[in-house]
Amino acid sequence: MNKTLVGIVFSIIFSFVAPVWADEFYIVRDLTTQKCTVVDKRPTTDTRTITLADDTIYKSRAEAEVGIKRITVCTGQK
Repeated sequence: MNKTLVGIVFSIIFSFVAPVWADEFYIVRDLTTQKCTVVDKRPTTDTRTITLADDTIYKSRAEAEVGIKRITVCTGQK
C-alpha cells in the first residue's frame, strides 16, 4: 500500500515538474511591425497582433534562430 501511494505521489509531482524541463522555442511574427522573433512561450489566442510564423517547435534558441532564415515571411525583414 505504501509503495503504491509513494508511486502515485511521485507521478503527480513529476507531471507538474517535467514541463518546466522541456525547452520549447517558437518563431512568432508581430503583425504590426512585420518582424519575426524567437520566444520561449507559445503565443496565446487572445493576442491578435502576434502569430506563429510556422508550426515548428524548436528544442533550442539557436535552432529557432536558424529556422527564421527558412521562413518566407521572415526572410524579407531587415
